[in-house]
Amino acid sequence: MALLGYENQSEWLSQITNINSTENAIDYFFTQRRVTEYEEYIDEKTLDRKKKKVINVYNFLAINFPMSYFKNYQTLIIDIEIWGDHMFHFKGTIIKENGEIPDLMLKLKEDKMIFVKLVFRDNDKLNKIFKQFIPVTKRYQHIGSDTNSVDDN
Repeated sequence: MALLGYENQSEWLSQITNINSTENAIDYFFTQRRVTEYEEYIDEKTLDRKKKKVINVYNFLAINFPMSYFKNYQTLIIDIEIWGDHMFHFKGTIIKENGEIPDLMLKLKEDKMIFVKLVFRDNDKLNKIFKQFIPVTKRYQHIGSDTNSVDDN
């Protein structure tokens, strides 16, 4: 996962039109999960077992697929392309076989801007393309270490 070079970035950015228009809007939201765990360690002075409280904070971007545009999506295929300005890169396909199509949750790290492109196809016929730049707010950007440790006695 290397930093996306400016020459590559301008190539794919030049092919994008109608970014962030209302017809291409993707519903998304940010969420944060705080997980508290306890790690055991041995105090070297007294050789007693002690527990250390470790709090991890995980930031996520949740993307809701715009399924309301499609009346019948039994054979729907979704091509997904996601780029971050620093690390994130994903390209894949969701093929519906049975049930409802789940929404997507991305674990955020160092990216400050995420580009999402969703291509909806039905039996290899292009239905609709959704694309949007999503700015990651300061609160959900990765800052230093994810962990804060507190000793319990």
